[in-house]
Amino acid sequence: MSTLAEVTSKALALNVDERVVLAQRVWDSVENFTSREVEKAWLDEADRRWREIETGKVQGLAGEDVMKRVREPLTR
Repeated sequence: MSTLAEVTSKALALNVDERVVLAQRVWDSVENFTSREVEKAWLDEADRRWREIETGKVQGLAGEDVMKRVREPLTR
């Protein structure tokens, strides 16, 4: 049985077209990995947050402002 390091080494030795196909196949195999319970929890959370915005309980922020706040401590 191959180890992850061996598989990775072999994968990286492929030409770029083959690596793209391999990457897509690997992604396809895990893309829908989320269980129904986890998916429901995420949807419930999204609904809860949307209701908070709709009722005015919380106010959204512009994406640019959020990114500025995140980057600011990194530039100090």
